[in-house]
Amino acid sequence: MIGKVAVYVSGEDRDYLSYVKDVSARLGITPHFLYIEEEYLLGDLFGFFTKPSEEKQTAVKKHIQDLFDNFNFYALSGREENTVAQLQENYDLIFVKYKKHLFRKSTPEWLLSKVDNIRLWVYKEGSVSDIKRVCLPVDFSERSLRQVEFVEHLKNFLNFEYCLVYSLNVGRLRGKLSGKDYSRSLSDKHEEVRHMYTDLFGEKQMELILLEGDPYRDMVRHINSAQYDLVVVGRRGKGMRERIGSVSLHLIRSTKCPVVVL
Repeated sequence: MIGKVAVYVSGEDRDYLSYVKDVSARLGITPHFLYIEEEYLLGDLFGFFTKPSEEKQTAVKKHIQDLFDNFNFYALSGREENTVAQLQENYDLIFVKYKKHLFRKSTPEWLLSKVDNIRLWVYKEGSVSDIKRVCLPVDFSERSLRQVEFVEHLKNFLNFEYCLVYSLNVGRLRGKLSGKDYSRSLSDKHEEVRHMYTDLFGEKQMELILLEGDPYRDMVRHINSAQYDLVVVGRRGKGMRERIGSVSLHLIRSTKCPVVVL
């Protein structure tokens, strides 16, 4: 289910690497460490670096060595076309840390805009590796099936509970309809969701949480308030917004917990 795995590293970060160490050990995988300086990958806005490349690379490798007994370390050129080709050819899943940049995309956003068919496990600062609660924001398409298949595979190695979360997106009608009409509209939506669930999953029993609000604000609010340890979401089609979906992109930027994009 999970093939070859890589860990994107661009600097020294013990918390991030400790998280990767714990999760990968539980999954029984030995990841490759890929060193790519973000300044080269994403573009240096100011024309200078805090450390010479060779010195920084040595420091990062020593940092990994302090945590991992056995590891493979590869320094990629940072040239976009070479990096994308190597990732596409060799890896099924990549761990990467989310770090917001003021004037450019984060590394996860860059990767998702460039590579296809690679899963991304996006780490967030302060996240715990003891995964107990997992959220699957679903749309009842085939992507939702892949989300469930992936978490069912993870459950062979990790002890957690998961639930599906779907946004009815009817909250915007509350002020436009009478109380009776709004209740009828809400009831119709619930019935529609029951049919979609049955059509996709049959008799499989899973917890399903329905949100009335929009899939942006209320989905993030629910995830952050319910203290999930991981979100598993699907990507779409071609192009940046279609490839991962605007909702998925919003979750990567806004949730407090890690996000896996399939």
